[in-house]
Amino acid sequence: MSDQPSVVPIEVKTAPEAGKDPLTKMIEIAKDDKLSDRDKAALITYSQQRFTNRRRMAYMALTALIGSLAFILVAALVDGLNCPPGQTCQGILGSIENSQTLIAWIMGFLTAIVGAYYGVSAWRPAS
Repeated sequence: MSDQPSVVPIEVKTAPEAGKDPLTKMIEIAKDDKLSDRDKAALITYSQQRFTNRRRMAYMALTALIGSLAFILVAALVDGLNCPPGQTCQGILGSIENSQTLIAWIMGFLTAIVGAYYGVSAWRPAS
């Protein structure tokens, strides 16, 4: 036996079909000779719409996060103005405090949507 280490060929794997860069997908569709122009236009429109829907979902989640923050800030202001000095009032913030676990889960879920979208967008700039 020889003293040289055995060489294992490296297998190059490509990204799964759904994970490919959208511009690359559109170029592949445009270059395909088997598809008619009508089919190419439909597939390119579908590919563009897919990423538009992801962007819309992230923006809606971000808007919900900002809206809920604004609501909590307004609630704190209203509670502070309506409560007489020296008293402890159970106003809007008290109600929010009673359901803070549920609110934390919802906010975490919305933050995960936004973070996932922006993380994937940074990883794949063309999307």
